[in-house]
Amino acid sequence: MAENPLVDDVRALLLAADDERRAIERRLHDGIQQQLVAVAVNLQVAGTLVGADPQAAARLLDDVQAQIRHALAEVGELAQHVHPPLLDTQGLVVALRMAAAAAPIPTRVEGALDEGVPPEVAVTVYRCCVATLGAAEGETPRATVAVRITDGMLEFAIVLTGASVGPAVLEGVAGRVDALGGVLELAPARVAGRLPLTTRPLPGT
Repeated sequence: MAENPLVDDVRALLLAADDERRAIERRLHDGIQQQLVAVAVNLQVAGTLVGADPQAAARLLDDVQAQIRHALAEVGELAQHVHPPLLDTQGLVVALRMAAAAAPIPTRVEGALDEGVPPEVAVTVYRCCVATLGAAEGETPRATVAVRITDGMLEFAIVLTGASVGPAVLEGVAGRVDALGGVLELAPARVAGRLPLTTRPLPGT
């Protein structure tokens, strides 16, 4: 019996979601959790120093404040990566511009979208851009992100200058793009894709 294409799509989306979940778990465990453990230890040490060496305790508490600010910033950045609220309230282009402003490399966003973009398509494009910008490496890196709608397809491209990115960074996103009926083209200095604005019809509809 031939497999239902819809089953293949669902399987691909589930696998992509698993990849994304594991990446989030790694960031939570290796980054945020370790920072919070350090905060707990430093607070305990500071408590023992308050009476014996108040100045040392004060310096340690300053370090704790810095660690907490860093952890909060990382939590906020991780939340934006998972699903930025701007996608729902302001749309894909605005969300991409905010991501560009927070990106580790100078990034310009070009284009405008006059039509509505399905949430699953917007999230996929957003995550692809954020992952690419976050993984770009080079001596003087910069990037341009362009989006447009042509013939019922959302087209996007991330062009890197003075930088490159490995394909493994986008494995999870590539699965989502494929499951949504799109195409993703990967090159060291360019990531481009096309996604349909209409979902595939269910059998019998």
